[in-house]
Amino acid sequence: MGSQTPAPGRNVVVMAPSLSDEKRATCLDLQHAGPPDQLDVLRVAYSASPTELVAEWRDHGGELPGRMGIIVVGDQPGHRTSDDDLPENVFVTTANPNDITGLGMRLNNYLNDHDEDAQLVVCFDSMTEMLQFSALQPVFKFLHMFTGQLRDVDAVGHFHLDPGAHDDQTISRLKPLFDGAVDLT
Repeated sequence: MGSQTPAPGRNVVVMAPSLSDEKRATCLDLQHAGPPDQLDVLRVAYSASPTELVAEWRDHGGELPGRMGIIVVGDQPGHRTSDDDLPENVFVTTANPNDITGLGMRLNNYLNDHDEDAQLVVCFDSMTEMLQFSALQPVFKFLHMFTGQLRDVDAVGHFHLDPGAHDDQTISRLKPLFDGAVDLT
């Protein structure tokens, strides 16, 4: 657990180049917000497969969290896995990148099933990729609502943004949605 891990009920934006090793390491540090058996980790992934995310977690911290949900956004050819390939406490669903409402419904379903005795940790990877499929205003509205929901359930959330892929106006519009920022640029 890194010193930059937000407190429960807080959301941060992680500003880093999309493919940097430092971004990946910081992301994993932020996810390890407590003892694994007391964590409920939700990953929203636009470009990583469930198998990769589980392997990445194990490589970084060993024991899987008590519950892990992975929402795969978009079709990721070559990244297909069957549920038989994953541990029984890992739940995978998919979402269409062009359907923010559908993604929101999947997130709501996960939040509704959250065990209140576990610390919910959310990684949204990434806003940069989300903005490739949707305009800024609908993304802003979606993130405003979702970060509010995470605060309501005392989740620890972090959202990735590659500042090199956006103009200053886009970054300035999104940053106020978060309680803080981790700048790795």
